[in-house]
Amino acid sequence: MFVAIFIDYARIAAFKVQTERMTHAAMRSVMSAYDTSLREYGLFGYGDSSGDAIMAKVLNDSVKPSSVKDGFPILDIQWDTTSLSMERELGRYDIFNRQIQEDMKYRAPVDFTLEVINRFKPMSDEMKEAAHTVDLLKKLQKLYDKREALLDEAIANQTESAEKLKNLPKLIMDPPSQAIYEEMLEETPETAAEAAARYADYLNKKRADEGLPFREQQYILELTRYRTGVSNVVTGISMIIQPALQAHQTKLEEAQSKIEEARKMNEEMKRVIAEGENRSQNASYDNVGNSNLPGTSPASTGSGSEAKSTRSLASELVRTDSLFDQLKARVDSQNSDFSNVRRDNMELNTQLRNVRDMSGVPIKPAVRQASQITERYMDTYVRNGPANLILQSKQQLESGRGSDAQRKANDKESKGKLKEVKRILSQIEKGSSGSMDDFKQLEEYYNANIAFNEASREEAQKAEIAADPYDSGGDAMKGMDSLFGGMSGLLDSLGDELFQNEYALAYFNSMDFGQLITWTEGGDAGDVFKLENQELEYIVYGFHNPSGNIAAAYAEIFGMRLAIRTAEGLIEHSKLGNPLLVLSAAILHGITNAIADMVKLAKEGSVELSKYIKVKLTYRDHLRLFLLMHSNNERKMSRMLALIRLNTGVNPDEKQTYASGNMRSSVKLWFLPGVVRSIGAVMGSADQVEDGRFFIERKADYSY
Repeated sequence: MFVAIFIDYARIAAFKVQTERMTHAAMRSVMSAYDTSLREYGLFGYGDSSGDAIMAKVLNDSVKPSSVKDGFPILDIQWDTTSLSMERELGRYDIFNRQIQEDMKYRAPVDFTLEVINRFKPMSDEMKEAAHTVDLLKKLQKLYDKREALLDEAIANQTESAEKLKNLPKLIMDPPSQAIYEEMLEETPETAAEAAARYADYLNKKRADEGLPFREQQYILELTRYRTGVSNVVTGISMIIQPALQAHQTKLEEAQSKIEEARKMNEEMKRVIAEGENRSQNASYDNVGNSNLPGTSPASTGSGSEAKSTRSLASELVRTDSLFDQLKARVDSQNSDFSNVRRDNMELNTQLRNVRDMSGVPIKPAVRQASQITERYMDTYVRNGPANLILQSKQQLESGRGSDAQRKANDKESKGKLKEVKRILSQIEKGSSGSMDDFKQLEEYYNANIAFNEASREEAQKAEIAADPYDSGGDAMKGMDSLFGGMSGLLDSLGDELFQNEYALAYFNSMDFGQLITWTEGGDAGDVFKLENQELEYIVYGFHNPSGNIAAAYAEIFGMRLAIRTAEGLIEHSKLGNPLLVLSAAILHGITNAIADMVKLAKEGSVELSKYIKVKLTYRDHLRLFLLMHSNNERKMSRMLALIRLNTGVNPDEKQTYASGNMRSSVKLWFLPGVVRSIGAVMGSADQVEDGRFFIERKADYSY
């Protein structure tokens, strides 16, 4: 009995080992039925076979009686129940990401990626200072131009108000004089001075005709001409003073407001300069520049000292507070002086109106007073000369704009070149609609996967190249911030994003950039706009139309080239002095050379990283960098999954990658089942023995 018990115990141990092996073999067989179309993308997902049928066949075959004649079955294993569950769909981000890592870790992508970072490492300081300088000066340029425009508008308001009085002296005394000599009443007076000079003769002739019958009056015509002339002068003065009053009340008030607004712009410039030295994006450049990576980096292109020196001159763009005080004081003075002009001319008009009804009106003193105060106003605000306060204001403003003319000439040329680039971009955006059905289907698959993962959907941003050179340059530098930020992120953690980017490059197609540029020049578009030839661009940008992704790639390559060439321009034009002039010249340099780079990339297939780093970058190298810049991993994965579904006809959202199997089997006990049951009871597993058979359960889980 003692020996018999150990015989069954040995059979049970062998039974457990054999069952474990057969369970794992069954699960391996189930998982071997993967979808072969997904394997083209280095992925595994369970195919369309019945997993339960495969598992049952493998298990049943494993317990078939031996074909050996007179064989003695030591273990008569019988399968009682089996179950199989499949889960963890390939379309889920965590599963897809894990399979990407499993596939890409054998492709050694790290070396190449680090090589790319090594290429940019020598220019990190230069690009940091260039991006910092362009960022600061771009903000200051906007504020500077707005401030100067406001000051010009204030001066224009003063000039417009003053010009309302330019014809007034001709109605008072032309030419002006201190003395008014008596004249005979022979012609109609055209000025107040002439009316005053002929007033005595007018009174004499008026008295001579007074009291006489109408037919006997001798001076009717002369007196009528005089009165008509005086009325014309009065009307003329009123027609000048009234509009001038309205202009001075509104325009000079506007001038004061504009000067105050310009002062606020000036204060804002001070704030921007003060805060400009603390730029958070600089940390990414420093991280790349200070990295210790394997491989050899090109020689450094410089420390960016030229750009930093240009940035240090930014304070020269700020106007002094005393200037704004002077400008406001001159506006106040003009308002006050006009009030005096209006008062004396209204008094003169009153005297002139009285000549018809009263005798001995003091016209001459009124004329002299009005003339003197008006002439003083004309010299101070209208006529060119050293006493003209408006001219003094203009000269003060111009003294701080020594380089504006050259800067505006640069800006005009830059805008012309940008206009041509925008024309090409617009041409690409119109593109072709030949693959629209594919893109609609792709969008449906993309939305389905986003919903499947309960992720947020974000609309792709339209490709833009700003028409304003400063905005264009600023946008280009923001792109470099994103690029170095992405590189810095990789250095901190060489993880998911690196593998995803390299996976996209390994399995998806990109367009022929040379063929695209040939098409923009009038050639044949070929297959450029077909979906199968712009898969990588779609993964980067996510437009669901034939031209959006290509246009975005074109705009971003131009932006990257513009940023690098603008940094070079800051070095070459740093001696121009005025920081805004340096910036405008650098941006013009950048635009000009970026356009040339685009042509070279199309015709030769590659372009040098910069003037100082003779490393070649291809079109796909640029896309590799843009994958870093657009670090939206979830949407990036959904786009790849949508492409895989479109290209293979297999929905990753329905393909499981994990199988869990449960099997219950038994073996007959030969000796003393009751004794073994007793031993089992002691071990806490009495339910393993039923009707003389020993039962066990085994579970096996397998994942791709």
